[in-house]
Amino acid sequence: MVPEVPLPDYWRKEHKTGIEQEGRLAYQQCLSLPIEWIHENQALLEKAAEIKALYQLSLADAWIAASAILEDAVLVHKDPEFAALDCRQMLLPYK
Repeated sequence: MVPEVPLPDYWRKEHKTGIEQEGRLAYQQCLSLPIEWIHENQALLEKAAEIKALYQLSLADAWIAASAILEDAVLVHKDPEFAALDCRQMLLPYK
């Protein structure tokens, strides 16, 4: 499961570097993955706002964390900023 909110980030990052076509491709590839997209709803909005207010996370990361918490899913990541959250986590190895 993945929240929709971070999707524009794939496109934005490439667009900032002047490689819009790569951003468009990355976005389309994300949409084609066999995963369940989590759509915005009131509970998700409120939980993401709470997390954003309490932790040093980006808005996109707050949505990702809120989605994991509300779906009772494991938050799989390699971002040390998530460590302070009270939810099930699986830390991926750093490069």
